[in-house]
Amino acid sequence: MWHRFKRHKVGMAGLIIFTVIMVLLVFAEFFAPYGESQTTRYASTPPQSIHIRGEDGKLHTPFVYGLESEFNLKTGEMTWTEDTSKRYPLKLFIKGEPYRILGMKFDLHFIGAEGGDFFLFGTNSIGQDVFSRVLYGGRISIIIAFITAVITLFLGTLAGMISGYFQGAADMVIQRIVELFLIIPNVPLGLALAAFLPADMSPVILMLGVALVLSVVSWGNVARQVRGKTLAARESGYVRAAVSMGASTPRILFRHILPSLNSHLIVLATLTIPQTILAESGLSFLGFGLRPPMTSWGTLLKEAQNFRVIALYPWIMIPGLAIMLTVLSLNFIGDALRDATDPYSRGQ
Repeated sequence: MWHRFKRHKVGMAGLIIFTVIMVLLVFAEFFAPYGESQTTRYASTPPQSIHIRGEDGKLHTPFVYGLESEFNLKTGEMTWTEDTSKRYPLKLFIKGEPYRILGMKFDLHFIGAEGGDFFLFGTNSIGQDVFSRVLYGGRISIIIAFITAVITLFLGTLAGMISGYFQGAADMVIQRIVELFLIIPNVPLGLALAAFLPADMSPVILMLGVALVLSVVSWGNVARQVRGKTLAARESGYVRAAVSMGASTPRILFRHILPSLNSHLIVLATLTIPQTILAESGLSFLGFGLRPPMTSWGTLLKEAQNFRVIALYPWIMIPGLAIMLTVLSLNFIGDALRDATDPYSRGQ
């Protein structure tokens, strides 16, 4: 399958992009110039430009200028402009906010401005670095997406295999339940279920609660697809041989039928994860998912609910670009995997 996947150029591009994103998110403390909740005195600053040529016309190593504030009479807001009298060189592996990884304490960050501040994506209304929070928030969103995918695939695979193998009354009952979940629009169902999550839940329990809500919304489609694959596998020669040799039902399901579903389940997982990222971001954006002080891409976008804020500070929409890039890369991977596992795909 890997050799066929490598021939899919878009899929390989998606894999490279997603790998880079995952490295950034897993080691967010190292790549983020600031801590997750660290605030600065620079509120609502735009993304800083990186320069290599100074006011004197000479070339320098990459640097940023300092920031100075002034009151905008037209908007009634404080605005930030570059202070060209202050120049801060950008350095790799620079000391900053202490953090812990695997219990060990570190203070090195991948990049920062020596002697000053560096806001690659600007700051929010309370002076928090947007780039750093995109990394921290993305990690939470990805964790929820993976947990949701595991629960969804477990529920959908179990229900689909039972429905497709036993047929009869079990098939009818399970399929009616699946149809019930499929006919209800996902957004209203997700909002209704998420409304039952208590506001005082601990962050970990809330994450699991959101993942469970999203799994309940999306397991039906997996169950229906697995049922179809199980119906086909049930009539295959190796399953019939196992039945004739007296193999138990659990052995037939989990040793013979389930392995034949692996490639399809991998494809379903790569397509479920981006759907979950979008769903979690939507719930958190509307206030029904994760809640501050927890950080996810959805909670970061809550500031963008006001059109005036978007017009004045468009960089707060950057988490939306991170969502789009991640979802697209996963969809590219899913499409490539689907083509790689399809024996009738063109040119293979």
